[in-house]
Amino acid sequence: MIKGVNLFSGIGRKLLCWFLLLSILPIMVVAILTYRYARETITNELINEEAFIAEGIKNHILTILNAGEYSSQFFASDEFIRRHLEMLNNNPDNKHIIRKFNDYMVYKTNLNKDFYETFVLNHAGIIVASSNKKSIGRIEFGADYFTYGKHGTYVKDVYMNENTGEYSIAFAAPVLKKRGGKFLGVLVIRFNANRLNEIVTGKKTGIKDDAGSFLRRGMTSEAYIVNKNYMLITSSRFKENAILKQQSKTEPVTIALNYGKEVTGVYKNYMDKSVIGATRYLKKTGWILLVETEESEAYSPISKFKNRAITVVGICIVAVIFISFFVSRGIINPIILLVNGMKRVAQGDLNFRLETNLKDELGELTASFNLMTDDVKDSREKLLKLKADLEERKEYLESILRYANELIFTLDTHGNFTFINPKIKDWNYSEEELIGQHFSSILPDKQRKNIDQVIYNSSARIFEIEVLDKQKYTRNILLSTSLIKNIKGQLISILGVAGDVTELRRLEKKLVQSDRLASIGQLVAGIAHEVNNPIGVIYLYSTESLKLYEKVTNSLKLISSIPISDNANQLTEVINNLDTGLNTESRKDALKKELLHIVDDLNKYCKELVQINNVVNKHRAFLYEYLEGSVKESVRCKELISGLLDFSRQKEPEMGMSNVNDLIDNVLSVVEKQYRKEKIEVVRMLENNIPNIMMDARQMEQVIINIANNAVLAMKEAAGKVEHLGTLRKGELTIGSRFHPERECVEIFIKDTGIGISKKDLSRIFDPFFTTRKDGKGTGLGLSISYGIVKMHDGSIEVESEVEKGTTFKIFLPLKANKEQELSVVKL
Repeated sequence: MIKGVNLFSGIGRKLLCWFLLLSILPIMVVAILTYRYARETITNELINEEAFIAEGIKNHILTILNAGEYSSQFFASDEFIRRHLEMLNNNPDNKHIIRKFNDYMVYKTNLNKDFYETFVLNHAGIIVASSNKKSIGRIEFGADYFTYGKHGTYVKDVYMNENTGEYSIAFAAPVLKKRGGKFLGVLVIRFNANRLNEIVTGKKTGIKDDAGSFLRRGMTSEAYIVNKNYMLITSSRFKENAILKQQSKTEPVTIALNYGKEVTGVYKNYMDKSVIGATRYLKKTGWILLVETEESEAYSPISKFKNRAITVVGICIVAVIFISFFVSRGIINPIILLVNGMKRVAQGDLNFRLETNLKDELGELTASFNLMTDDVKDSREKLLKLKADLEERKEYLESILRYANELIFTLDTHGNFTFINPKIKDWNYSEEELIGQHFSSILPDKQRKNIDQVIYNSSARIFEIEVLDKQKYTRNILLSTSLIKNIKGQLISILGVAGDVTELRRLEKKLVQSDRLASIGQLVAGIAHEVNNPIGVIYLYSTESLKLYEKVTNSLKLISSIPISDNANQLTEVINNLDTGLNTESRKDALKKELLHIVDDLNKYCKELVQINNVVNKHRAFLYEYLEGSVKESVRCKELISGLLDFSRQKEPEMGMSNVNDLIDNVLSVVEKQYRKEKIEVVRMLENNIPNIMMDARQMEQVIINIANNAVLAMKEAAGKVEHLGTLRKGELTIGSRFHPERECVEIFIKDTGIGISKKDLSRIFDPFFTTRKDGKGTGLGLSISYGIVKMHDGSIEVESEVEKGTTFKIFLPLKANKEQELSVVKL
């Protein structure tokens, strides 16, 4: 063995442990599985045997119970018993009848050796005849065999007879008159309950003269019966005087009494010992039969097997230890040689090689070591050559940096300059002045609050910022920064590239000023056109309303000129004359003429009123129409002004982290039902991996609702174009989301199957007051407001449309929006 090799440390100990584990574990697993199989086999065989015994005992007990019930019914139907009981009911003091009746009861009792006593109770519950003369005259009115026996066959549970001290079972049956079925009394047979002991435990005499008895099995096996009061009604093998004294409220007894189910398996018996048993439920009497054997006795045959298995495993462990020792020795020695060889190579001896005669894996490992040493030697020579190439490339890159037209610099992790190319001299700085200074030293005060956003920006964005040259003049630059990290992902430096755009921004301002004046002129013209139309309508309706007002007023003046009050005074005078009693013929004729004259006048006035009413109603309808039109046009003016105010007062968004999927669900929960009423099918297409983004949720909800409402109106218009074909076109509105990791943005798309937008109108849809609606209800500001909101979120809107097929709006929102940034060039 090589000096320093210890088989009980390091790899030697590991090999030894693995040999032991892989060799002994299967043996132990087989032994445990065999033991468990033997245990389960014994348990199943014993359960089946005890279930068979329990079934046999159950059938024997049922045979006895059925025989007892039959005997009681047979005796109760005996004509002699019925006739003599009826005689005693009529003449209870007839001693001759009593004597004959008692002798007959003795005869009946002697027919079966297990009958203790046979007696008859009259209709009052008094024993009038019995095979036991001491029982005659005893009142049993409250006994359950009398209470239940007079209604039909009844079996009384095991009880101790108070007069004889015998454990008995009572079978009762009603005695009825043959004709008419009149109740005469109850016949009771008191049966020997010890017969149950002989069935379940066997006779204690030790003589096997009863083929119907089931003998005990083993030293701990036992069979017994429990009644519905949880009391043993047969003897216990292990406890004296257990009948009606020992309680057995065990799990199988409780299950049988509560659910009527029979249990087989392992459980605790009434002595709280684990047993393997089987139960049978006798529904007729509510008894539970249990046949049990203690687990300790049941599993005793496999205890020897367990001891033998332990001995075999121990011998195997000793053998494996010796075998493992020698096998490990043959593996470790070549490994030690390899370790020593690697140490020499690590010290720089690249000419060292190992020699071996092994043909196994260790031999292959040694050969691989020699090849590795050759590769290391070649790699070292290549590295030296690569170093020279890198020196040359370094010089080349320094030349590029020195003569570049853009300012290139690097910062350390704290934001201090570590390198600046000579382009900085255009700002009248020297490289030595700024090396070691913080980047914020060349920024104006208002820009310094956003310095971290500029320096540590991880996205590929271009920031437009203001800087100060050495003379403190402001310059506009486009700045791009990149974070440089090591292999572990730790930040080690920051690379920056800046381009001066000061002169370019000065020219842009002039162009923006001129374009703004043109936009204001176009906007004013649009406002004048949109507001002038409803105002003209309102003016027309107002002038027509004034004319109608004059006509209605003139009609009302005619009503006031009708002399209805004069006719009323004349009519009052006529009535007063009637009351005076001047009823001469001449006076009556005069009054009659006067009344007819008044009636003619009233009819004339009524016709005039009807004509006036028709005129008023006619003009009132026109007046209502004009006023209603004025109100509608006023509302339209109000909507135009309100939309214009919203367009001009777009407030800054209140940014917060939100998820566009939740945003879409919130919007659809409000509008989906209304869309479906209009036969628009709403489809959600939401991706599951959408990240949260910074946005104003309420403003973005407004954007989605504006675009979705326009889509619904477009689909309704498309459906109206095909109504003449006799079909109803069903529109489909699809709203969904997508995540674009390469663009670092989230997309919300809204697609419809409406009439589409022509190429001519597509370039104007975001212009203020532009609308394609023909009903005059659109203000043309919805998409303009939506466009402004998206822009304030640092986002963009794209539109794809095809006439007669539909339109798709795509809203792109960045993952990290900034109020002060634009999409491609961010102004700070």
